[in-house]
Amino acid sequence: MAAKTKKKAPAKRKVSRAKAGPKTRTTAKPKAKSSSSAGGKAKLKAKAKTKAKAPAKKATAKKSAKKAAAPKKSAAKSPRRSVVVTTTRSDRRRAPLRPAPIPKGKMLSRDFLEKLAITIRDAVRPVIEQEKGREVVGTAASGDATFQLDKVAEKALMTHLRDEKATVAYYSEDSGYTTFASGQPTNLLIVDPIDGTRAAKLGYENCVIAVASTRIIERPSLGHIDNACVFELLGNRSFYAERGKGTRMYINGQYKKPRLSKNTNLETMTWSMAVPARPAELIFPTAAKLIDLSSLKGGFFACNSTSYSLTRLLTNQLDATVDFANRYLRDLGEIVDDHFINAGRGAQLGVTPYDIAASLLVAEEAGCVVTDAYGDSLENVLALDSSTGNQQSVIAAANKDLHDKLMSFFSTRIAQFERLLERRAELTKKK
Repeated sequence: MAAKTKKKAPAKRKVSRAKAGPKTRTTAKPKAKSSSSAGGKAKLKAKAKTKAKAPAKKATAKKSAKKAAAPKKSAAKSPRRSVVVTTTRSDRRRAPLRPAPIPKGKMLSRDFLEKLAITIRDAVRPVIEQEKGREVVGTAASGDATFQLDKVAEKALMTHLRDEKATVAYYSEDSGYTTFASGQPTNLLIVDPIDGTRAAKLGYENCVIAVASTRIIERPSLGHIDNACVFELLGNRSFYAERGKGTRMYINGQYKKPRLSKNTNLETMTWSMAVPARPAELIFPTAAKLIDLSSLKGGFFACNSTSYSLTRLLTNQLDATVDFANRYLRDLGEIVDDHFINAGRGAQLGVTPYDIAASLLVAEEAGCVVTDAYGDSLENVLALDSSTGNQQSVIAAANKDLHDKLMSFFSTRIAQFERLLERRAELTKKK
């Protein structure tokens, strides 16, 4: 009986130890007891460890399988904005472009761009001083009105490039795509001879000449612009930028460092909003609270030239500039089509790529934050497409914090107003 008691005692001790540890060690210990040599015990311990790790591997495999399945679920369930695009507005949002080939050849010099801008300025200024060129003489490719003053600027542009005999092509508001080269052009100019003609014809200062250059000839986007200059038509400032090398500002030919506002307070913000052919019944109710908030201690200005407004960010005259009307057209389509057609007197008008090709690079290279009204970059916008479907919106600020606040404000207000417009449209259908 004594011998049996001795044999049972160790077993009880091992059972009590096993209870204190993990279950995997409980199964390993009795097997170790049947081995007589130290080597055998070591082998059994190794096997026990392998068995103990096996469940963990299965668990890991299950987790990895779940992770692998997760992207498929997210791909099937599109983000909120993508859902909107895939229903009724797919043709109103731009598709991402494929990366462009690396440009070959040399970009056009600063001297070349500035001489062109000066030629246009020298041709147009006398006409403004004589109070001529105010009559409407046609319609541009974008649907905008063409004034006699625009014709003078276009003629100066064409004559200068023909005399230069450069292997360039150019795209402008009224002429569209034109080339003087007998062979393949090596550079492409995107020119807005007068941005802000309505101000220019009356002698107001908010008008500029904008010239941008790219080595991508086929389907360039705004992100392909190499360099650009913007000249005040009636003032003495000019701006020149090269991609990746910053922006320079000149006053009467003397270099001045751009000065960007650091203001982030909406109440003291000085800003502008583009209004030509934008439906007032849409844009002013959307911006009303911000106008009321800022117009006393800051300043609000209705503006006809987006390029002029963007350059005012560099002179510290404006903290921000916005043109969000096109977001309504993309989001609501036929619900607001008539609003835009009525405001444009038969055409849907907005920011076209040639309007901002030069000033966008100038502003961004100076450190400004410029996006569309969705907060997306404008770099993939096709530069030579002036159709209604490629018109854009702009939210621009001198610093990121202010841009974030503007995006928050306008995204909220636009969403609220769009819901109201959709309800009105539903009620109209039911009647």
